[in-house]
Amino acid sequence: MMDESRNDIAEQDGGVPFLSRWSRRKLGREVEAPRETESVEAPVAAEAAVAASEVRDDDPIDARTGKRRSELSDEDMPDVETLSPDADVSMFFGGQVSQSLRMRALAKVFSNPKYNVWCECAEYAEDYNAFLPMGDIVPHDLKSAIAREADKLYRRLTDKGLRLSPEQAQAHVAAEMRGERVPDLESTLVAEQTGEMQAGDTDHGMSDVAADEPAGRMPPPDKEAL
Repeated sequence: MMDESRNDIAEQDGGVPFLSRWSRRKLGREVEAPRETESVEAPVAAEAAVAASEVRDDDPIDARTGKRRSELSDEDMPDVETLSPDADVSMFFGGQVSQSLRMRALAKVFSNPKYNVWCECAEYAEDYNAFLPMGDIVPHDLKSAIAREADKLYRRLTDKGLRLSPEQAQAHVAAEMRGERVPDLESTLVAEQTGEMQAGDTDHGMSDVAADEPAGRMPPPDKEAL
């Protein structure tokens, strides 16, 4: 019965147990409940203060002109050419500053060598358009590629009735792979052999290798020639 009566009293006093209320009063720590108006006004005032501070942080005053950042325009900006690598470019992000002027200011600042430091570990740190010549060294894979492409070229041209030697096909493909500018081999052979046919000497200039080898089949490549 005693416990039930204490629980009833605690419910009437806001759910605070009897012993807790007695202890607070004994120590002088009893705190009055805030009034309803105060509990409503306090959060509203706090929210207003936070909103005002956010507005001030988002739209600060420019020390040079005394204007808010949202009011700055192109006329308020300094000369782009006078910007140093450590210049504060936040002013160029004003609400009325043109995009072209903003980009010019950023380009001026970040084109300084201070910011153009290449990382040697990056894949774009080297200029891979300029290769050092390897001289007379031809890797095994490159030899195989030359032989493979030369065989294709030999078969294609001989199937068209053109005469050429395996060495000609290999030399032409090797020159192309070295990046040399070479004339089109098919056009050259057509012009040469058409002129020979008109002269009536169709067999002149035919190599011994081309005469011995049947058309469409290419002998093994001469590695020493590569």
